[in-house]
This record gives sequence, C-alpha cells and structure tokens, in this order.
Amino acid sequence: MTATDPTAATIDPTEAPAAGSMPRRRRRLVRYVLVAVVLGLFAVFAVSEQDGLRSAISGIAHADPGLLLVGLTVSLLAVVNRGMLNRAAHHAVGLDTGVASMTRTAAVGFSAQKVVKSAGAVGLAIFIRHGRRRGHTPGAVAAACVLSAAASFLALGVLMLATIVALWLSGGLTTWWLVAAAGFAVYATLVAVGAVAIVRSRTWARRLWGWGHAVGRRLPIVRRRMADPVPFPEELFDAVAEARRRPAASVRLIAHAVASKCLGALMLAAAAAAVGLPVTVVSALAVYATALASSVVSIVPGGLGTVEASTASLLIASGASVGAAAVAVALFRLLDLWMPLLAGMVMGRGELRTVR
Repeated sequence: MTATDPTAATIDPTEAPAAGSMPRRRRRLVRYVLVAVVLGLFAVFAVSEQDGLRSAISGIAHADPGLLLVGLTVSLLAVVNRGMLNRAAHHAVGLDTGVASMTRTAAVGFSAQKVVKSAGAVGLAIFIRHGRRRGHTPGAVAAACVLSAAASFLALGVLMLATIVALWLSGGLTTWWLVAAAGFAVYATLVAVGAVAIVRSRTWARRLWGWGHAVGRRLPIVRRRMADPVPFPEELFDAVAEARRRPAASVRLIAHAVASKCLGALMLAAAAAAVGLPVTVVSALAVYATALASSVVSIVPGGLGTVEASTASLLIASGASVGAAAVAVALFRLLDLWMPLLAGMVMGRGELRTVR
C-alpha cells in the first residue's frame, strides 16, 4: 500500500499557470512598447518634417517608371540568385536540391533573418526544418549554411576591394576608406586563418569548440539555458570537409555570392537614377558597400535606420539634395529589403510564426 499526498487531490492542473507564460507575456509587452515607441517617433518626425515628406512622396510619384521596372527586375533576380547560392552550398556538401525549392527556402530564411536579429540562428532553423522534409540531416544542412555565410563574407571582401580600386582609379580614395579597408583586411585575415585551421584539423576544431563552450558556460544567460555540455558536431565537420572534394560547387557558390553584391549595387544605382541622381559605378559601389557594412554591424533587424542614415548621408555628400536622397534611399530599401521580405513571407505562408 503506497502513501498518497493529501494535497494532491486539491490541485487542479487546469488552474496551474502554463510554463513560460510570464516570460512570453513580458516579451509580448516589450514588443508592444517598442512598436508604440517607434510609431510615436515616426509620428513626431512626420509632424516636424511635413514639407520633406511631401517632397519625398512627390519624388516617388515622379520617379522614372522604366528605371523602377529595372530595379524591380534586379530585385527579383536577387531573390532567385539567393536560392542558387544556397543550392550551390548544399551541392558542395553532397545534398541535392532543386532550384525552385531552394529559392523558396532561401526567401523564407531571408525574411526570418531580417525580422529577427539572431546571428543566423533563425535562418538556420528554417533551412534545417525544410531540409528534414527532403530527408537531409541537420548537420549537413548546417554545414551548407556555414558555407553560404562564408561565401557571403568573402564576397563582401571582394566588394570592398573593388570599391577601393575604383576609388583609387577615380581619385576619390579618402583616408576614411583606407582606414576602413585596413580594418576589414585585418578582420578578414583573422577569420580566414581561423576558418582554415578549423576545416583542415579536427583537433583544432574540437579545441576551439571546447574553448568557445567554456566561455559560453560562464555567461549567465547561456548557463541557465544549457544544462548539459553540447558535444562537438562531428557531422557538421565531416560535411564541411566533404566540400573540399567538390571545388566546382565551391566556385559556383562564390560566384553567386559575388553576384548577390553586384545585384545590390545595381538596385541602388537604379533607385538613384530613377529620381534623377547622377550615379556612377564608383559611387554606387562605395555607397552600397557602406550600406552593407551598416546592416552587418547594426543590432536592429534589417539594419533599419542605420542603412537609411548612412546611405542618405553619402548621397547628400556626393551632391544630392535632401529630398532626392530621401526618395532614392526609400526606393532602394523597397527593392533591397521590403520586396524580398514580402516575397519570403508570401512563400512561407505563416511558417515564420511557428519556427522559433
């Protein structure tokens, strides 16, 4: 005969608070407060800058429709190219994917990344979830995402180098650009050395994983969420090493990554030309490289605010009026951010709400 707890019968499980309900309510309250603050700031800005907003709306209405169509076409090409880039990354690790399915996955992942600033975690969750439907293991899919991120980083270096060379040839190279290029070169060298060491040596990869795990365990937020040590991802390491035996796929991957940066610069050039701003290849490269760097270092999802401010400042510094620069930036962000974001949300059809 076993003893029973006399208080057990008095507890109604339906009356117990759901686990995690309070944190979820707090997060929802924080989101509402942030939205209210943003809307309030926008209202204050709209009231104080009525003339500027009227001129911006008028500028958009009078923009060249032919150049806007060119920009829209380039934006759609960028969405498809993003899918081709991730398809090449999957092929590099031995995963077979179709163009249409990977374009959809990449579009949904792009939207998730722009909505939630998570250092790639949300986008990775999208790719892993879609990969499981195709029978792909999470480790191999994660390796493909690592390769696509590395290719994008390499393409950013190519864009910076092209910008420096173009500015030097045109006589527009400034001290600021030299300092920025030197800092990026040092950072890229350190990342490249670390990446090579990790890919070529399983011992070094395990050692760095252990060091990172030890440092992470010292952080309170990580210690609360991670009760047990996380084992070294052997499958991910093997999949990345597999890519070394497929150089053709790696070359295609880098080519699509560089094409992605070129398409972004073309969108900026089309948006600026649509409102009558004289944009050269050199200025388009310089302004887009700055906008891209601003979006990378920004803590705000999608680089909202920082990209617009830096892009408008550079256009104004190059001789554009405030109204024309504002219209050009608005059109550029529509093509570069909002159109792909909308495309990913339509393709996802509510999936972003369920993936955490």
